Amino acid sequence: MPSFAEPVGLFPLPNAVLLPGGALPLQVFEDRYRAMVSDAIEDRGIIAMALLQPGYEPVYHTNKAEIHPVVCVGKINDHVQIPDGRYFINLLGLCRARIRQEDRDGEYRTAMLDPMLPTGSGIEIDGEFAARSSLRDVLGLEEIEATDVIQRARGLVDSELPLGELVDRVASALLPTEMVELKQRLLEEMNPIRRAGILTHELHTLVQVMAVRQKDLDRWPRFGSMN
Repeated sequence: MPSFAEPVGLFPLPNAVLLPGGALPLQVFEDRYRAMVSDAIEDRGIIAMALLQPGYEPVYHTNKAEIHPVVCVGKINDHVQIPDGRYFINLLGLCRARIRQEDRDGEYRTAMLDPMLPTGSGIEIDGEFAARSSLRDVLGLEEIEATDVIQRARGLVDSELPLGELVDRVASALLPTEMVELKQRLLEEMNPIRRAGILTHELHTLVQVMAVRQKDLDRWPRFGSMN
């Protein structure tokens, strides 16, 4: 857990949400965020990923665009800076945090953060066992191809990871990058049982959508004419 005694640089984006335990590769090319990454590398190596609120477009290139108040603090695990100044970084999600106070007057935005700590005793109750079982069931559906990622996700479900950490890691691994609103919802949900329920429902929906698309492809002529 990083120290929250000092401000943390904010990296607001419209199309990326980091979850604790997940990894997020990023290309950093704007001058303000290159400065933020440089400062972070020289200091503690942490930044906070924030999701921009709808309607950000007119003020995107300022520090005034509104963001969701719940963010994910990430550690810069790897970084490369190329000759034109751009950074390629890989972030590891550390923890949830809520913005307490924001400073928008500098070259890039910073904020004082309050950590959002998991609740519970660490001992699974009946509801958590049921949530884990439901997630196991959806990952075991025959419609899901047993890729390496799916196999690792199934292994996580059967591990001793606390339910909340399990959900974050499975969501990071399986949810498409563009599902930012869903990922933000998972980030903001502190109750691990409800978080597991959200993920299980969405994965089941994705499986159904993929099954319908596959049926449509199967009905499409293998050799057709454009005439």
